[in-house]
Amino acid sequence: MNIRKTPSSYLSRTYPCTFDTVLTGLCLSFLLIFSSCRTTQKTGQAQLQGFKYSYCTPTVAYMETGWQDTLTAISPASPLSPHDRLLCKVLGIGSDLNLLTGSKSSTGGTDSLTPYTRLFLQQRIGGRIQDARTQLDAVAAELDCEGERSNLAAIYLDNLNSKTNKRLTITSVVTGALTTVATALISGKHAQTVTGVSGGLLSAAFALMTINPRGRAIAFYHERNLLKNIWEDQAVNGEYPFFVWRMLHEQAFSNSGRITLSQSIKNRWIQFEFDGKISKTQERLLFGSGGNYHSDDLHTRAAMLNQLQSTIRSIDQDLANLVAFIQRT
Repeated sequence: MNIRKTPSSYLSRTYPCTFDTVLTGLCLSFLLIFSSCRTTQKTGQAQLQGFKYSYCTPTVAYMETGWQDTLTAISPASPLSPHDRLLCKVLGIGSDLNLLTGSKSSTGGTDSLTPYTRLFLQQRIGGRIQDARTQLDAVAAELDCEGERSNLAAIYLDNLNSKTNKRLTITSVVTGALTTVATALISGKHAQTVTGVSGGLLSAAFALMTINPRGRAIAFYHERNLLKNIWEDQAVNGEYPFFVWRMLHEQAFSNSGRITLSQSIKNRWIQFEFDGKISKTQERLLFGSGGNYHSDDLHTRAAMLNQLQSTIRSIDQDLANLVAFIQRT
């Protein structure tokens, strides 16, 4: 009587295989996969060192201008708005502006200033405004650099996390396939059971390793942190130029006129970046000297830096109106 051989017995005779052989093959496959991951990880660690310390800090600290204006108030006859009057006070140009605007009104339309004096006053006022714009540009450039640094580090981490998940997914699929083949090739019920269970557990383990919401972390430090001054609403300025600091802390320069620009920025951060609350750990990380950042934290930091930069650049709108008035004077 001819007995028809089952596929498993046929495979076992055609491709003789033992449990030890299959196990060795699985181990070699895992070693090859993880050796490639390890090499990539070492390369990535070397590249991540470039983000560790800030390259955006100014080489020279901002000089304290301390603009002082001896004039307590601008002449009531001046057509300047209360907003521009306060701006002149911050810039310390009230005395010069009073001379310009009052030279004709006090003489019935005749200019009491010589052309040289008028030109000198206009140039001195223009120079002060240019200094203020330079301060705005300097802070905006630093914020732009820090924002780009944070964004680059976040993108790099995103790519690393994506590649890691891809490798783990491939490993899980390969493990499942090898387990299926090994179970068919191995003869013996006990060996087949051990191989099937072990391979299934390994495949599940690799699949679970892809479930990592935050991904890898990176050492990212910022000893000089322009966000800290805004978040803590410090009374003493330690990082910003004089003009920028004054503008951020005068209620009249905000749209509502009830809170300062600094407080308005902080309120937006709390509402849109932290959904109304922030943990102490995240607060120390973002507004302290830095530490181990995950990708989502870096994206948050980049967003806050960009928002602060936009607010500081918008101050130039206040200066533009004042410049237009002076040119007409």
